[in-house]
Amino acid sequence: MERYLQYLVRQQAANHCGQVEIHECLYRFSLSQQEQGSAPFACPTLEQFGAEVAWPRDWPEALAGEEPTGSPGEAEEARMDEDMTDLLGFLGGSGAT
Repeated sequence: MERYLQYLVRQQAANHCGQVEIHECLYRFSLSQQEQGSAPFACPTLEQFGAEVAWPRDWPEALAGEEPTGSPGEAEEARMDEDMTDLLGFLGGSGAT
C-alpha cells in the first residue's frame, strides 16, 4: 500500500508541476495579448493561481518517514492493503508499479 501511495504522491506532484507550467504559458500569452490591445480572457496572476492550487506543504514530512497525525495502526493498514488488493483484483489491475 505504501508503494502505491508513494506512486500517487509522485503522480500528483508531476500533475501539479504541469498545471503550473501550463498556467505560466497562458499567463504570458494573456500579457502579450493585453499589450497588443486584444485580451480575449483575463488570466489570473501567478500569485492568484498559486493561492488556488497550492501544493500541500505537509507531504515532505510524511514522505521523510515521519508518521502523519491520525495514521492507521499496523492492523488497520494491513486491512486497507487487503481491501486495495481486492479492489484492484476486481478492477483487473495488479497494483504493481
